[in-house]
Amino acid sequence: MDEREMLEKIAQSAQNLKVPDALKPEQVQKQLKNNRQLKVPDALKPEQVQKQLKNNRQPEYRTKRYRYQALAAAACLCLCFGLGGLVYQNHVKSQAQSGLKEAGTDVSPGENQTDKQTDHTQLADAAGEHTSREDTIENGLGEAQKHTDKNQMESSQMNPAGEKPMKKIGKMYTLASDYGEVYDVLKKEERMQKERQENMKSSAEMEDQTSVSMDMAVADSAAAKTESVREFSSTNLQTEGVDESDVIKTDGRYIYAVHKNNIQIQVLDIQNGMPKKAAVIKPDLNEDTDRICELYVADGRLTVIEQCEKTELKEKHSSVNSGQDHTSPQDTDLQAKKKDALKSASDQVQYIDTQAVTKAVSYDISDPEKPVLQDESIQDGWYQTSRKIGNRLYLVTNQSLSITDHMQRKEAVKEDAIDLWIPAVNGRAVSADCIYLPKEGHEGIMMSSFDLADHHKVLDTKLLIHNRANLYVTKNVVYLYYSEYANEALKTRIARFELDAGGMIQAKAAGTVKGTVQDTFAIYERGSYLQVLTSVTSSDPWENRVYVLDENLDTAGKLTGLAEGERIYAARFTGDIGYFVTYRNTDPLFTVDFSDPQHPKVIGELKVTGFSDYLHFWSDDRMLGIGLETNPDSGEVTGVKLSMFDISDPVNVTEEDKIVIKGAQDCTAMHDYKSVLVDLNKNIIALITESYHNMYKEDFHIFSYKNSRFVSRAVRQLAAGNKDYEESTWRSLFAGDTLYLASEKKVIAFDMQQSFSEIGKLVY
Repeated sequence: MDEREMLEKIAQSAQNLKVPDALKPEQVQKQLKNNRQLKVPDALKPEQVQKQLKNNRQPEYRTKRYRYQALAAAACLCLCFGLGGLVYQNHVKSQAQSGLKEAGTDVSPGENQTDKQTDHTQLADAAGEHTSREDTIENGLGEAQKHTDKNQMESSQMNPAGEKPMKKIGKMYTLASDYGEVYDVLKKEERMQKERQENMKSSAEMEDQTSVSMDMAVADSAAAKTESVREFSSTNLQTEGVDESDVIKTDGRYIYAVHKNNIQIQVLDIQNGMPKKAAVIKPDLNEDTDRICELYVADGRLTVIEQCEKTELKEKHSSVNSGQDHTSPQDTDLQAKKKDALKSASDQVQYIDTQAVTKAVSYDISDPEKPVLQDESIQDGWYQTSRKIGNRLYLVTNQSLSITDHMQRKEAVKEDAIDLWIPAVNGRAVSADCIYLPKEGHEGIMMSSFDLADHHKVLDTKLLIHNRANLYVTKNVVYLYYSEYANEALKTRIARFELDAGGMIQAKAAGTVKGTVQDTFAIYERGSYLQVLTSVTSSDPWENRVYVLDENLDTAGKLTGLAEGERIYAARFTGDIGYFVTYRNTDPLFTVDFSDPQHPKVIGELKVTGFSDYLHFWSDDRMLGIGLETNPDSGEVTGVKLSMFDISDPVNVTEEDKIVIKGAQDCTAMHDYKSVLVDLNKNIIALITESYHNMYKEDFHIFSYKNSRFVSRAVRQLAAGNKDYEESTWRSLFAGDTLYLASEKKVIAFDMQQSFSEIGKLVY
């Protein structure tokens, strides 16, 4: 007998029972007026309900074990007190609501009903109502049941403000209602992939070149500075208050550098200027498969981002002879056992499964020479990027999602099979109500937020299924964008996700612009508007565009047809002014006024030789450009060029000075902004150049800017003849009056008070 039949029989048996006097309407009303305190079952007390909901599981009285106990208890109550009271239900309901008003209880629909659980339960006990679950919810007597019995999406997706997630983000994503929808999208993409592979066998086309890197960009500002005992530099940040991870960090007292093939961290004491070895941190890594990606250093805590591989031996069951009997009537016991063994062997196929996992591991470095392992969080996928905002870590991973051929839909969506194909955070598969689906796609980008004080506390997770995507992050918003060829043109799709103070990631809007974002800094948030610069390279001739999108990512204003035949190389924004560089044979530096978002306008255009590939604000009225000098007639590169632009009058920008490093053909600052150190107070511009003429050459340059002129302060040759790929990452940083150039293998110290003379070197 199931629950429904049991309840029906209970109701039928109670039809002719007399209603006790205590349950008659006038008595109920009298009890409510007297505001009598009635006992509330422990399982229904607010703190218990909230605790159970917080743990994302069914309250105790809704589990299978307690469900039948509750039914049995209900039967006893009904037989003892009589379900004849149901005849008076509507009358009791109206009297009860009246009693609530008299007791001062607000029953407005917007009220948080969990906080009123005690009052509702008292009302139910006083009224003696033994109603169905639907009636209980309607009467407001069982908010806990309402939360737990509905689809898990509606209970787990509510943010602290009670806001439900968006079901649809423009034309880009739709929130999954269950794992079945996720399965369908991945299977559809799998079929499409197979079709593409078959077509490529008979076609000369190479693989799609529109995939883009997962580098994360953030809004623009000067590099943030932190003051402690003495002044020291930070990583070259783009948003004040949003820290970025890197392979080398300092807190002004120590330098922390990833070294030895990215499996250890060298801790260097620089308190007395000259670096000395202080400690070596050796995470538990497999040196053949695992590596350290990047670090954070702040507030006495070292956070290490690790890339690991998880290799397991798994079994899958074939569908051969599925459903057939193992034995026949003619089989002996021995023959039957042999057949069963053979059948079992044919059903199970073992295979090696390797998955990428990303770890965030924390160390207490209150005593850096004795670091103490604290905590770790684990997220499936390849590490893409991360950000630290206050005490929250945002970790972004990417992985290919696939479903094995043998796994059918009805099996895949079972609870014990979800972990086989849905990525996990801290060992728990992402909930279906945290997955956004596109029309097609098989790659997954997963964004999670963690409490750095407790890595086991996952604040929120969102999994976005897509084919390719980039991220741009400000202090309060994540923008996800990718290029897509549609209607004979390349377009950029953008989705907006807000980050609240509690670490929740909430989808808000989506929009589309024509063209592609060519530069990391060409997308920028100002107030409630998003400013986007695109190059339309699918048209003839090429053109560039300026877009201003509102908070719904609808176009508020735009400019088209700029610098035809060229594309954007560099961009930077400050206040309501934006600058961007295009190039053909000369470098037009455009100035755009965004003060009227509906009508952005170009207010200046400066043409100089060569082009800037990286722009950095030196001061309020000066902007540094780093790029290449070229022959205006032939386009031949003649060296790396530094330009200082006077932007005191945005309408009449001028190139105040330039210096060309002749023979140099590349500069790491042009494609890795973290590699350059620019500091106005210390009057430092430090960068690495490379050349490839007759032999490879790598040099470290230090410049100052005095009296409106560049001044070369020092040049240090780092490599000649062959490039050392194991020492390809250099970082410039300072603490006090000492400038350090650090890599995976060594650190070189320069005295800034003594004309940047080299004062020492330490090999780890």
